[in-house]
Amino acid sequence: MADDTLEIDIHLRHLRNFFSTPEVDPFEGEHIDEAGIDQIIDELRAGRIWRRRRVRAVLHVPAGEETASLAPRIAEALVNYCDKHVQYSRRKLNEVRADGLRALAVGVLFLALCIGLAGAIEKLIGSDSLASRFLVEGAIIAGWVGLWRPIEILLFDWWPYALDVKLYGDLRAMDIVVRPV
Repeated sequence: MADDTLEIDIHLRHLRNFFSTPEVDPFEGEHIDEAGIDQIIDELRAGRIWRRRRVRAVLHVPAGEETASLAPRIAEALVNYCDKHVQYSRRKLNEVRADGLRALAVGVLFLALCIGLAGAIEKLIGSDSLASRFLVEGAIIAGWVGLWRPIEILLFDWWPYALDVKLYGDLRAMDIVVRPV
């Protein structure tokens, strides 16, 4: 293995289990597998080293007719799989941005209403009483709290989708070696 390549060994009962979760077999004990691609993604997300290194997956599967027929098609299947996930993540990224902008418009309008309400309270009651200060400050605070969620959406909620676009884009070019055992 080259120094710049991260090699991940995956042991599967069938090559088809690279993309699909195997059924749980109670006769085999409590060992619950996950799809091979999910194992790779979990390992990559845990380490974050995949951003700087090339990834190679070594799939250890039982030898047989199915393995021999599917092995040549695994790279193309991986490209299709990753392309679909990149499309989904980009769509969700656009959704989050649009939701954030809509929420921001509502939040700014709410803040303006609260500031207007605070001004009206000050004119009606005056600014010297404790009740007036309480209501004015409360209205202004409520207005700023109304911006909390839009700011959270625009600053943070898009990160997982942007990370998935990068991750699946890099996985698309991953080297896959099928080793029948």
